[in-house]
Amino acid sequence: MNSGLNRLFLALAAFVLILTGIAAAKDSSDRHYLAIQEQYQRDYPDSKFDVKAQQLFPAFAEGRRGDTFRVERCISCHVPDIAIIGPQKAAERLVKDFLKYAPDHDRIAKTYGLTLTHPSTITQQLYDQYGEDSYATTDGFHPYTIAGDTPGTVQTVKLPGFIPKFLSPAQNNGKELGLDSVGCVVCHNGGRLSLTDTESHLNLIINPEFTWTEGAALYYKYCASCHGALGEGKVGPPLSNQDRLGYFNEDYYYRCIEYGYTDFEHLGSVMPAWGSAASDFTYDPTRDKQSGKVTRVLSENQINILVQFIRHWENYETLP
Repeated sequence: MNSGLNRLFLALAAFVLILTGIAAAKDSSDRHYLAIQEQYQRDYPDSKFDVKAQQLFPAFAEGRRGDTFRVERCISCHVPDIAIIGPQKAAERLVKDFLKYAPDHDRIAKTYGLTLTHPSTITQQLYDQYGEDSYATTDGFHPYTIAGDTPGTVQTVKLPGFIPKFLSPAQNNGKELGLDSVGCVVCHNGGRLSLTDTESHLNLIINPEFTWTEGAALYYKYCASCHGALGEGKVGPPLSNQDRLGYFNEDYYYRCIEYGYTDFEHLGSVMPAWGSAASDFTYDPTRDKQSGKVTRVLSENQINILVQFIRHWENYETLP
């Protein structure tokens, strides 16, 4: 009896040790950010911080759900000592280091209009220009008009900015929140819980200002007549629906715009192919409502910018 229990105990102990070893190995392999943090320390030898630090816990109220943080991991690689050096220096280093490890940094900067400047705090002026209470009325953010529901009428669109209201100084007793309190994803959206260096950049809005302006110009020229002034849907389906935005990734949106009715997502629909025809598309006059001849209207970069603009309707308050 005792010998049987001993064998069972030893087997269970060995099993636990194996599981622990597997978990430790996976944990180590998933921590790609450690090499970046070590490089950061070499670049800034005066930086004193724990390389094992993984995350910044946002200090604003909406950064929590009950007692649980909405974990932000951007800072694990980008200025991991932000709590030590403060928002001003962090903003300077963020700009300097942002593309350091990206092999195609020149293309990224050009495609998304990166100015390589970053605010350190959300001032009232910044919020007044880009916040939810602001609208596209200043230079570069011109008001947009689309055809109204009644023939012969037009509708002026009040496109709100992308900085959430709860980050405005007015909502924080006049205090200007800094990067060390706000973090990144609240404005850049993206996968909030991704750990690896590849996954953490999927679905990340690279430049909110650029995609909000350039994307808006494209949206109101080509998309609003079918999808509505604020993405609420008309002839086409709604794009501002959080469930829809949450379930589809950027590749899906890109394919919808690039291939339109020529790919399986929209076969037989009125969705134009703004880029090219899908490679396996065969025109069927009994099914297709378009002519079957596709001429590129939007470049690949323009489609990517449109996708980024649509994602501005994502809601930070929705759990990832």
